[in-house]
Amino acid sequence: MGAVIMSPASGLYFNFAPTSMAAGNVVPLIFLIAMLVTLPTALSYASMSRSLPSSGSAYTWMRRAVGPVWGVYTGWILNGFYLLAQVVLPGIGALYFNAILAQIGVPTGFLTWVVGVLLMAAIVVAVNYRGIDVSVKSTLIFMLVESIVVLALMITIFVVKGSAGQFGLSDAAHTFTPGAATGGTAAIFVALIFGIQGNVGFDAIAGMAEETHSPRKYIPIATIVGVVAVGTYWMVTGVGFVAALSPTEVADVVNGGGTTASAIAQRYWGGAGDLVISVIAFTSILAIFVSQNVASSRALYAMGRQGVAPRWLGVVDAKARVPRHAMTLGLVVTVVVTVLLGALLGTSNQYNWSATFASSLALLTYLAVNVSNIVFHLRHRRARFHVVMNGVVPVIGILVVGFVVEKSYLGSLWQSGWTYGGSVQVAVVVWLMLGGAWLLYLRLRHPEVLAADADVATAAENDEQRDVAFEPSDLPR
Repeated sequence: MGAVIMSPASGLYFNFAPTSMAAGNVVPLIFLIAMLVTLPTALSYASMSRSLPSSGSAYTWMRRAVGPVWGVYTGWILNGFYLLAQVVLPGIGALYFNAILAQIGVPTGFLTWVVGVLLMAAIVVAVNYRGIDVSVKSTLIFMLVESIVVLALMITIFVVKGSAGQFGLSDAAHTFTPGAATGGTAAIFVALIFGIQGNVGFDAIAGMAEETHSPRKYIPIATIVGVVAVGTYWMVTGVGFVAALSPTEVADVVNGGGTTASAIAQRYWGGAGDLVISVIAFTSILAIFVSQNVASSRALYAMGRQGVAPRWLGVVDAKARVPRHAMTLGLVVTVVVTVLLGALLGTSNQYNWSATFASSLALLTYLAVNVSNIVFHLRHRRARFHVVMNGVVPVIGILVVGFVVEKSYLGSLWQSGWTYGGSVQVAVVVWLMLGGAWLLYLRLRHPEVLAADADVATAAENDEQRDVAFEPSDLPR
């Protein structure tokens, strides 16, 4: 599920254009840095999933490690992150919906884009409301098909460019050279925002703990393998995208309301290829939407069942065994915010704003998970405390994430202008203040849900009653 949200192919559909426009041809380098930045936090997720598997993930871990107040505040940030991660999806998918309509002769515009957004939401309802098994099987099929198609397109690009002597190994190596970045180091930090946004998704695996057989074993493995496998795929295919379109051409496509994947397919596969890529892109983004709705609903459900969010969010459908109320709230918010941003910023640019906002909250969540990894094992699993996995790794994660926050989000982002920079930072501050206000409300009206001994449900009781620290040796060889 997490690999689907990261989406091997759709990560390029989303993030190649803004990354290329920010830093030029070093897109593969940005993907590499993003993977390395993410990996220590992914290891902390794996460690906590092994010791304390729970649908609440970061919320539950922070509550157990530090206390109810910080747990609820982390949950507020986590749910904002997950809701915004949904918002980024249907707007991009609707662009490909418009591309499909245009290729069959149907006039397109804002209204058809809105129809695409609504169509995607309706399909998510049809899939997710039937149960987790249907969601997982559907999204895995979409992911496999999209990955194969995009890989075939990359091979075509390499063959055409290589045989013409227009792109070789030295050119590929150049895409990993920091000095080749347009705008220098500052541009790399701006572009890294979108690289990190592409890596968002591995964290959703932890939220499946209470619906997974043997979560202590499989959740940690899936988390690490997902980050490394998908990150490597992006680097390889990112080289192909760079070979296919220059940064100037990318900007022209985006400013014209188009998508880079469709433009590349049109150039190398013709009109039929353009249609294939548009259909595959639409279905692959739909698969991520399905997965992200599952992930965000589990986080809302975990807080709702404990009363720190409205309790109706913690209700599970008796037949399908899914939290339909939490799913519905996520879909309603997603559709409303997506259409609003599309009207204000333009259908091709709404992603930039929501993706930057989402990744900002993602990094704050990741900081909390790294802190939880250290504190939880020191306070509650001291006998099994692992110096590397519960000490060195989360400290590295905190330092790396803190450095990226300072350089990319507090520094470079403010210099990117108000629309896609300063306004996002203000929105983050507003969200954090609203979280503080919600905590104050709970303390005044429902102090019992912030009690230190309040129950926090996990999957531990159904997993052989074992509390074992995650170690690198647990990964498959």
